[in-house]
Amino acid sequence: MDFLVRKLSGTTAPVKNGVPSTAMIASITDTGMTITSPTAGPDAPVYKLELQVTPIGGAGAPYSVEIKEAIPRLYIPMVLPGATIGVMIDPTDPMKVSPDFSRIGQGAAPMAQGVSMTPAGPGGFAMDFDANGQPAAGEVAAVATGVRSGQVNTIKGSADQLLATGTHGTAVITTAMPLGKTVRDINPAADPSRLNDPVWLFTVEVSLAGQAPFPAVFGHRVPIAKLAAVAPGVKLAVAVNEANKNQEVAIDWDASPIA
Repeated sequence: MDFLVRKLSGTTAPVKNGVPSTAMIASITDTGMTITSPTAGPDAPVYKLELQVTPIGGAGAPYSVEIKEAIPRLYIPMVLPGATIGVMIDPTDPMKVSPDFSRIGQGAAPMAQGVSMTPAGPGGFAMDFDANGQPAAGEVAAVATGVRSGQVNTIKGSADQLLATGTHGTAVITTAMPLGKTVRDINPAADPSRLNDPVWLFTVEVSLAGQAPFPAVFGHRVPIAKLAAVAPGVKLAVAVNEANKNQEVAIDWDASPIA
């Protein structure tokens, strides 16, 4: 069935016995088509991707490959020009490449070791991060679902207050996912200029002076004018409550993204 879907849609077949490497997404074109398959999930949109592929072993200049791929909806917010994605390369034909969406956005400075966050009381959540700061994709989706349903508690503190009182540093986005809510839905009494800003779920790797990098998970508004800048690998200016540094992070949008 999956083969038939690929044949009808023209999407790229997975590379068997491929060698893992990475690629940068150079451009994305929406084909206007969606498919449902065991690998992509329900109603996955099909995009044409131009990739700058790192050769096997990392030796040599990146080369361009164009593929057509159904993107699971979980990863759509992360599939943006400039993002880094894992790929599998056919060792007999380097132009045959298939994406590995579970490795999208890798490239942040590695932590010393993986981190497991455990629930902090009722309504808390658990999340595991590997040594590269990458969260388990299924756990990100589970947290997002929990926030939408109200099963996961949300901290409704003021980002402005945290920016004024917290410890300042930087953070690299590892994943970013829209929650389908706006500031108006969460805090109708907020600054009227922000009420229509969407709220996204972020996982990031935070760097503070004198500390090893650490992961954090939090919901945050994204100014409409900054939406195009939200992508894995983008560096942000942030402030952190060090008493709850894995969940209380505020983004300084006036100073972000950092070049």
